[in-house]
Amino acid sequence: MTASLMITSLKQALQPRALRKTLLSRLQRRRSARHSQRGVGLIEALVAVMLLGVSLLGLGLLQVQTLQHQRVSYSNTVAQLLSLDMAERIRANLEAIDQYDDADTTNAPADGCSSDCVPAELADQDIIDWRDAIIGSTLTSGVGSVDVDERVVGGAGIGVHDVSVQVQWSDPISGGVDQQTYRFEVEP
Repeated sequence: MTASLMITSLKQALQPRALRKTLLSRLQRRRSARHSQRGVGLIEALVAVMLLGVSLLGLGLLQVQTLQHQRVSYSNTVAQLLSLDMAERIRANLEAIDQYDDADTTNAPADGCSSDCVPAELADQDIIDWRDAIIGSTLTSGVGSVDVDERVVGGAGIGVHDVSVQVQWSDPISGGVDQQTYRFEVEP
């Protein structure tokens, strides 16, 4: 045999081995790639569940804060309505405006009147009714007070009354530590 024939036959003989080797190395690489990917889907799922949990926890906290601030807003509205109620009672009974001065719901009169009241008795009944409305409201530890100041206006010496109606209550968010105050001032 000639040398060139021998070389070609050797090449042919080696070719399947080389082919086998190439195929085996490719299969091993695929298998090792599959083994390196094993469990990655589980980790991705755990990360996704953790992100979802943190997001839901954040939404829950946001909901709690919204409810707390809604409660504070509602308390402010109730205090405004109670102050306006007392200011209207004073405006309706101007004859006894001095009777309302320094009125406080913690020291409300013991008794008022139910019908055919004179202005002073009506003022006492107004303070009693206002105290009961504050106690019956949603305000925590609510207290109301009225301050009436008279001032002279103009050269004719006309007296004008400045009425300040104030409602205080404990803030429910702080556990009753912070006092909230709403003041309504009017000239009846």
